[in-house]
Amino acid sequence: MTNMGNSKTVSLNVTSKRARSRGELLVSAPAAAVPGAVERAALRLPKMTLTGVWQDRAEFAVGMTWKSYGANIVLSFEPVDAGTTRVLATSTPAVPTTLTDWGQGKAQLTEVLSAVAAEL
Repeated sequence: MTNMGNSKTVSLNVTSKRARSRGELLVSAPAAAVPGAVERAALRLPKMTLTGVWQDRAEFAVGMTWKSYGANIVLSFEPVDAGTTRVLATSTPAVPTTLTDWGQGKAQLTEVLSAVAAEL
Protein backbone atom coordinates (compact mmCIF):
# COMPACT_ATOMS: atom_id res chain seq x y z
CA MET A 1 0.00 0.00 0.00
CA THR A 2 1.37 3.43 -0.81
CA ASN A 3 0.41 7.03 -0.11
CA MET A 4 -1.99 6.57 2.79
CA GLY A 5 -3.15 10.17 2.72
CA ASN A 6 0.24 11.40 3.88
CA SER A 7 2.61 12.60 1.17
CA LYS A 8 5.60 11.80 3.39
CA THR A 9 4.77 8.10 3.53
CA VAL A 10 6.82 6.16 1.01
CA SER A 11 5.46 2.62 1.52
CA LEU A 12 3.68 0.26 3.90
CA ASN A 13 3.98 -3.53 3.81
CA VAL A 14 2.37 -5.90 6.37
CA THR A 15 2.42 -9.71 6.32
CA SER A 16 1.20 -12.38 8.71
CA LYS A 17 1.92 -16.06 9.33
CA ARG A 18 0.75 -18.27 12.21
CA ALA A 19 -0.39 -15.44 14.53
CA ARG A 20 2.90 -13.59 14.03
CA SER A 21 2.82 -10.44 11.92
CA ARG A 22 5.52 -8.23 10.51
CA GLY A 23 5.27 -4.84 8.88
CA GLU A 24 7.49 -2.18 7.44
CA LEU A 25 6.85 1.51 6.97
CA LEU A 26 9.24 3.74 5.06
CA VAL A 27 8.75 7.46 5.71
CA SER A 28 10.44 10.66 4.60
CA ALA A 29 11.25 11.89 8.09
CA PRO A 30 14.38 11.81 10.25
CA ALA A 31 14.60 9.05 12.87
CA ALA A 32 14.54 11.63 15.67
CA ALA A 33 10.99 12.65 14.67
CA VAL A 34 9.53 9.14 14.92
CA PRO A 35 9.29 8.67 18.73
CA GLY A 36 7.20 11.83 19.06
CA ALA A 37 4.97 10.72 16.20
CA VAL A 38 4.44 7.36 17.95
CA GLU A 39 3.38 9.11 21.16
CA ARG A 40 0.86 11.24 19.24
CA ALA A 41 -0.35 8.22 17.27
CA ALA A 42 -0.99 6.31 20.50
CA LEU A 43 -3.76 8.78 21.30
CA ARG A 44 -5.55 7.63 18.12
CA LEU A 45 -5.35 3.95 19.12
CA PRO A 46 -7.79 3.36 21.99
CA LYS A 47 -7.55 -0.45 21.77
CA MET A 48 -3.79 -0.37 22.35
CA THR A 49 -1.65 0.79 25.24
CA LEU A 50 1.71 2.42 24.61
CA THR A 51 3.99 0.75 27.15
CA GLY A 52 7.26 2.47 26.23
CA VAL A 53 8.97 4.79 23.76
CA TRP A 54 12.71 5.09 23.29
CA GLN A 55 14.85 6.74 20.62
CA ASP A 56 15.20 3.47 18.66
CA ARG A 57 11.92 1.63 19.43
CA ALA A 58 8.43 1.69 20.91
CA GLU A 59 6.21 -0.99 22.42
CA PHE A 60 2.43 -1.43 22.53
CA ALA A 61 0.24 -3.95 24.32
CA VAL A 62 -3.13 -5.06 22.98
CA GLY A 63 -5.60 -6.45 25.50
CA MET A 64 -7.62 -9.62 25.26
CA THR A 65 -10.96 -9.53 23.41
CA TRP A 66 -13.42 -12.13 22.22
CA LYS A 67 -11.42 -12.25 18.95
CA SER A 68 -7.90 -12.36 20.36
CA TYR A 69 -5.80 -13.42 23.35
CA GLY A 70 -3.95 -10.11 23.12
CA ALA A 71 -0.67 -9.15 21.49
CA ASN A 72 2.62 -7.35 21.98
CA ILE A 73 3.68 -4.94 19.25
CA VAL A 74 7.24 -3.64 18.87
CA LEU A 75 8.23 -0.85 16.50
CA SER A 76 11.93 -0.40 15.65
CA PHE A 77 13.23 2.79 14.03
CA GLU A 78 16.12 2.51 11.57
CA PRO A 79 17.51 5.56 9.77
CA VAL A 80 18.01 4.90 6.06
CA ASP A 81 19.57 8.30 5.43
CA ALA A 82 19.31 11.79 6.94
CA GLY A 83 15.70 12.29 5.82
CA THR A 84 14.27 8.76 5.57
CA THR A 85 13.42 6.27 8.32
CA ARG A 86 12.34 2.64 8.19
CA VAL A 87 9.87 1.61 10.91
CA LEU A 88 9.86 -2.17 11.39
CA ALA A 89 6.88 -3.57 13.30
CA THR A 90 6.33 -7.02 14.77
CA SER A 91 3.29 -8.44 16.50
CA THR A 92 3.42 -11.54 18.67
CA PRO A 93 0.53 -13.03 20.62
CA ALA A 94 0.47 -12.45 24.37
CA VAL A 95 -0.16 -16.18 24.78
CA PRO A 96 2.90 -17.81 23.14
CA THR A 97 1.06 -21.03 22.19
CA THR A 98 -1.44 -19.16 19.99
CA LEU A 99 -1.40 -20.69 16.51
CA THR A 100 -3.82 -18.39 14.69
CA ASP A 101 -5.13 -14.89 15.27
CA TRP A 102 -7.60 -14.75 12.37
CA GLY A 103 -5.87 -11.72 10.89
CA GLN A 104 -5.93 -9.60 14.06
CA GLY A 105 -2.16 -9.08 14.19
CA LYS A 106 -2.00 -7.93 10.60
CA ALA A 107 -4.92 -5.54 11.13
CA GLN A 108 -3.37 -4.14 14.32
CA LEU A 109 0.01 -3.53 12.67
CA THR A 110 -1.67 -1.81 9.75
CA GLU A 111 -3.59 0.38 12.20
CA VAL A 112 -0.45 1.30 14.21
CA LEU A 113 1.71 2.01 11.17
CA SER A 114 -1.04 4.06 9.52
CA ALA A 115 -1.48 6.14 12.68
CA VAL A 116 2.28 6.75 12.92
CA ALA A 117 2.45 7.71 9.25
CA ALA A 118 -0.41 10.17 9.71
CA GLU A 119 1.51 11.91 12.51
CA LEU A 120 4.71 12.41 10.51
